[in-house]
Amino acid sequence: MHAGLIGFGLVMLYPLLWMLTSSVKPTDLIFREPGLLPTTLRPSNYLDGWTSLPRPFHHYIFNSMVIVAGAVVGNLLACSMAAYAFARLSFTGRRTFFAVMLATIMLPIHVVIVPQYILFNNLGWINTFYPLIVPKFLATDAF
Repeated sequence: MHAGLIGFGLVMLYPLLWMLTSSVKPTDLIFREPGLLPTTLRPSNYLDGWTSLPRPFHHYIFNSMVIVAGAVVGNLLACSMAAYAFARLSFTGRRTFFAVMLATIMLPIHVVIVPQYILFNNLGWINTFYPLIVPKFLATDAF
C-alpha cells in the first residue's frame, strides 16, 4: 500500500519537477528533452525573467507586500473589534446586526463587484491600492 502511495505521490510531483528543471533549460530544449535531467543548464533564465519587465521585479514584490500588509492589518483590527462587540457587549439591535453581518458574509463576490467598482470610481480610487486593501477590512476572505 505504501509503495502505491509513493508511486502516486511521484506521479503527482512530476509536473512540478519538470517545471523546475525546465526553468534552467535553454528555450529550444524544453520540449525536445522530455526528461527531468537537463543536458544543458542555463540559470540565466532567472536573471532574464527578473530583468525583462518594464519595472524592476522588486517593485512588484513591494506592491504585493503593501497590499497584503494593509489587508491583513485592516481585517485583523476590524474583525477583532466586531467580534468583541458581538461577544461581550449588549446593545440594542445586536441580533439584527449579527444577522445582517452573516447575510453579507454569504453574498458571493459576483453580487458586489460592480457596485464596488462604481463606488471606487466615484471616490477616485481607480488605479490606486485602496480598492485592493479597503474591501478586505470586513471581507469574508478571512472566514
